[in-house]
Amino acid sequence: MAGYIKSLDGVRALAILLVMAFHVEIIHYGWMGVQLFFVLSGFLITGILWKDKFAVSTVPGKLKKFWVRRSLRIFPLYFGYLSLFGISYLAFHFPGYYRSLIPYLASYTFNFTRTSKIWEQTPLFTHLWSLCVEEQFYLFFPLIVFFFPPRWIKGLMVAVIFLSPLSRYFLGEYYKSKGLLPAVTADAVYWNTLSHLDAFFMGGIIPVLGLDKKIRRPQWLLLGAGLLVLVAGMINFGFSPSQWPYLADMGYSHGRVGNYEHVWHYSLLNIFFASFLLMLVSPFGGRVVRLFHRVLELDWLVRIGKVSYGMYIFHWAVYYYFYDRLFHSDKLLLNILFFIPYAGVVYGVAWVSYRWYESWFIALKDRFFPTGGEVIAVPTNSSSLTGR
Repeated sequence: MAGYIKSLDGVRALAILLVMAFHVEIIHYGWMGVQLFFVLSGFLITGILWKDKFAVSTVPGKLKKFWVRRSLRIFPLYFGYLSLFGISYLAFHFPGYYRSLIPYLASYTFNFTRTSKIWEQTPLFTHLWSLCVEEQFYLFFPLIVFFFPPRWIKGLMVAVIFLSPLSRYFLGEYYKSKGLLPAVTADAVYWNTLSHLDAFFMGGIIPVLGLDKKIRRPQWLLLGAGLLVLVAGMINFGFSPSQWPYLADMGYSHGRVGNYEHVWHYSLLNIFFASFLLMLVSPFGGRVVRLFHRVLELDWLVRIGKVSYGMYIFHWAVYYYFYDRLFHSDKLLLNILFFIPYAGVVYGVAWVSYRWYESWFIALKDRFFPTGGEVIAVPTNSSSLTGR
C-alpha cells in the first residue's frame, strides 16, 4: 500500500482521544495513546527514511531534507506554544515555573527532568515530555539509517526490540536504589528515551523487513497480540487490583512498578499496536481488515487525526483552565458527557492553529524539499509513506 493511507489519520484520532480521556480520568489506560503514537511514528518515519536511503542523493542532502521537513512540521507549533507562555510570563509572571523549565523545554530535554528538583506537574507542559522523546529519535535515527548498511540496521532494530525490556528493568532498579517513590520511578522510566526505542523500532521493522508483503494473515497476528495483552492485564489486575474497576484499568494502570509493569507493559503494547498497523497497511485484506478501514476512515475521525498534533499540544491546558473548573464532577457518566463538548473545543482550537498557522509552514516543506525522487533498488517491498 503506497502513498497516503487515510486510515492512519483515524489511528491518530484514536490515540489523541485515548490520551484526552486519560487526562480527564475517564479511562485509566488512556495513556496507551502515547504508546500508539510512538509506534505509529516509528512506522511512518522509518518508512520515509528507508525509502530515502536508496534515493540518488548525497547523505548530507538526505539528512537536510529530512530534518528541515520535520522541523517545518513540528517546530512552529511547539515553539509558538512556548512563546505564548513566554509572553505571558513576561507580562503577568504566569506561569511562575516557566523560567526554570524553559531551558529544558526549548532544548527538547524536558523528559529528563522527572527526578530533578525543578519538576512539578503542570497541564501546560508536563505532556510535552513525549514530544521530546520523539524529537530525540528524529535526531539520531536518520544518522543510523543513512550511514550504515541495511543488514546492520535490521540487526540493530531487532536487537533493540529484544533488549529494551532489559534496559527498562535496569533503569527501574537504578531509580529504586535512589529511594524514589514507585510513581516517580515509573514516570522516570517512562519518560526515558531508551524506554521507547522498541516502540519506534516495532513500527519501523514493518517497512524495513517488508512485513506487510510477507505476513499474509495479519489479522490473526493482531488477534494473538490482543489476547496476550488482555490475559497479561487480567493477571496483573488480579495480583494487584487498583482503586478502579477492571474496565477502567484493564490491568494497565499508569505509574506502577510492583509487578514490573515498567518492564513488560510497553513491550506487549508495542507488539499489539505494530500488529494493528501491519494489518492496516497489508495488501492481504479480508472482511475484518476492510471493516477496520471503513471505521478508521470515517470523516470525523480523519478530521481529528489531521489536527491531532495540535490537539495534543493544547488539550490539557484547555481542560484544566476551562472545562475542569466549569464542569468537574465525581460522576463518571457526567464526565463522559462533558468529554464530547470538551473534545469539540480542543478540536476547534487545533483546527484554527492548523488552518491559520501551521499550514503555512507545512506548505514550505514541499517548496524546499519536494517528496519523491529517483530511487535505486530497495531491498524490501516496503510501503511508500508520507509523514504527519
